[in-house]
Amino acid sequence: MQKLSILLLSFITLASASTLSIKLPEVPKPTADIPKVVITYPNQSYKTNEEILQEFEKKPVFFSNHVAPKRVEKKDAAGKITLVGDVKDGLITAYLHAPLITMSEVKEKLTEAGFEILSSYKIDKKGAVESVVFTNADIIKNASKKNRGFSSSLRVTIDKKNELVSITNPLYIMTAFMQDEYDAKLANETLVKLRNTFKDLKNSTETSKFRVLPRYQFMAGMPRYHDMQVIKKGVSAELLASARKSKKIVYEQALLNGSVILGVKLSKRTSKFVKKTGYQNAGLLPYPVLIENGEVKILDPKYYIAIMYPKLKMSQFMKIATVPGAIGKDIDRIFR
Repeated sequence: MQKLSILLLSFITLASASTLSIKLPEVPKPTADIPKVVITYPNQSYKTNEEILQEFEKKPVFFSNHVAPKRVEKKDAAGKITLVGDVKDGLITAYLHAPLITMSEVKEKLTEAGFEILSSYKIDKKGAVESVVFTNADIIKNASKKNRGFSSSLRVTIDKKNELVSITNPLYIMTAFMQDEYDAKLANETLVKLRNTFKDLKNSTETSKFRVLPRYQFMAGMPRYHDMQVIKKGVSAELLASARKSKKIVYEQALLNGSVILGVKLSKRTSKFVKKTGYQNAGLLPYPVLIENGEVKILDPKYYIAIMYPKLKMSQFMKIATVPGAIGKDIDRIFR
């Protein structure tokens, strides 16, 4: 009862006052010392932080002249460095392009590199576009197998109209024409010789997927390599003699297996198709003909033109729709 009276009295007193003052106690300051970091060294007296900082400020600052190494860009998606004519990212160029030089210079360079010249041929009457067919003993040996004679030579086009020299890429041609008997070592060795012989070579923009070359066709339903046309049958010696009488033979190449490859001059009317397909690849002429085991065979013109012009469009092919048939007739005439 007494405690309640005291509380009531206090309440009344506070209620009657106009101002209430409350004094809070101060927070005590920490009295603990912050420890100093001391670095000691073996057999030396210790140094304080201040001494270490003073010594550091007195020392000169040296900047390294080291730079990060330059990044070497990979030439191929697989990380392989590629050169002109090599397979790059699965693609292979059909031709190696070089600055324009004369026919005599081309033949001289090829001869010095150990190649044999089979023919030099004017594609057009004025000689603005010419072709050179060349080979060597290794290429001939490699092609001296059944149905492989078309791989027994390579072509150079001297194209004054486009001011360039265009050389068939041995990797491209040998893969397409040798099929499952393709010799990668020989193809690469031949390519190296050409790179060493002709300077400033560049890949043409005419490319194909390397892996599809053995089964190449222009489009579905069109002929492949093995779909050869048999022009005539008989005794090989007699067939060859008949061809020689025609005076249409630009070159004659004997193979080690007894077969013979002929370079045939097409009629003026038929050979004009290169104006529409492009002079830069006109080295596909003279047209190759194989006499083997009593048969005269040619690569189907629809295949041969397409493989030698890998960028050929359907619209261009339609413009020369009569040419494949005309080629067969031209070749048939020389064996009559």
